[in-house]
Amino acid sequence: MSRFNFLRTTSFRLAAFHMGVFTVSIVVVLSVVYWFTAGFINRHTEDTVLREVEELSTVLNERGLMGLLRVVSERASDGRTDMIYALTSPSHDIIAGNLARWPSGDIGSGWIEFDIKSRKEPGRKRQAVGVILPVPNVGWLLVGHDMTDRYLLRGQLLTGLIWAVSLAIAVGTLGAVIMSRRVSERIESINRTIDRITAGSFADRMQVTGSGDEIDQLVTKLNRMLDEIGRLMLGMRQVTDNVAHDLRTPLSRLRARLELAQRDQTLSDGQYTTLEQAISEIDRLLGVFNAILTIAAAESGRARDDFTKVDLAALAAEVAELYEPLAEERGLSMDVTASSPVLVQGSRQLLAQVISNLIENAVKYSPEGGHVSVSAAVADGRPVLCVADQGPGIPAGQREKVLERFVRLEAHRGTPGHGLGLSLVAAVAWLHDAALHLSDARDDPDAPGLKVELRFRA
Repeated sequence: MSRFNFLRTTSFRLAAFHMGVFTVSIVVVLSVVYWFTAGFINRHTEDTVLREVEELSTVLNERGLMGLLRVVSERASDGRTDMIYALTSPSHDIIAGNLARWPSGDIGSGWIEFDIKSRKEPGRKRQAVGVILPVPNVGWLLVGHDMTDRYLLRGQLLTGLIWAVSLAIAVGTLGAVIMSRRVSERIESINRTIDRITAGSFADRMQVTGSGDEIDQLVTKLNRMLDEIGRLMLGMRQVTDNVAHDLRTPLSRLRARLELAQRDQTLSDGQYTTLEQAISEIDRLLGVFNAILTIAAAESGRARDDFTKVDLAALAAEVAELYEPLAEERGLSMDVTASSPVLVQGSRQLLAQVISNLIENAVKYSPEGGHVSVSAAVADGRPVLCVADQGPGIPAGQREKVLERFVRLEAHRGTPGHGLGLSLVAAVAWLHDAALHLSDARDDPDAPGLKVELRFRA
């Protein structure tokens, strides 16, 4: 199965749908985890800063400005702390703390985000958040927290979540492809079996894996259905064969007796004519039975055992030569375009019968002065047999119907025939895996003619 067809299978689409639902679920879950984690980091930082502000406010109230200066200086001098302190004058000149420079911009009291210089890596800026409070009779107090490590943690968490989602999608996609591939392979195996059965291998059955899943249950029921259809077809075929065989023999005997009776010199002209008509009707019935048996043999596929290399061009020329006297008698011209070799694998007898039926129909329905063409050639790498006439043709809406048994168009019911000629052609075409195509031979609406093409496999 090609990649394009595989992507269009129901199993892949179903797997892709569930993969999409799984991916959305993973993204939602991990997004919630990230949102709660990032929110926890921010809340923890804010709580830490606010507790520090509360403690420094208590120091200011209890010990005064000097106590505040002393505590701010002590805490700012701790090299391990991530807290940021700055006590400034009204003009933002830093009096105490570990902040080298007051944040730029028009800043009032409240929460702010600002950059600070890294103590470990000069020239690199670090991110921080803090809160600014006015200090009566002094200036401003800034208490903040270095957020570089926490933002780094949040970034790493986000990266980890992205990798987790990507891996989940990759693993899920791989699982979906493997699952859909297995289902597609089982369905493809069923399709191949159906193709073989359609091609005539009626004994083939679909494989049951024994897993007991819904596909196995479906395959089991399909096999039972095929067994029943095969039993019914065998019964119908046996009835058809038996009837044709059993009736053909007595009819042949009856015909022989009528021919013997015709030799009686005492017969009147009327009696002789009656016997002649009876023999003609028997010949017609024998032709029907022979056609039925031929169609049954073709549809059963038994004739494949006799397949050999057949030169379609030589065969068409031979059969057409037999019908040239009949065409001349009816005032028709016939041309044969057949350049050997046009080789096909098939039954020479059945292919000859097909060519004979097509030429006979073309001669029968072509008007006096008409033209019949027969050709066998290779087109687009495929052997093609074509027979065209200048008769009334077949309307496009009835071309499928005339391939059925005993079907004759109303306009042709007065002409000799039994409605099995094109049925036999269709059966032999199916047996040889050839495409049968009926079309107009000309653009004349009054006599479009019929063009019959059989395109064989290369």
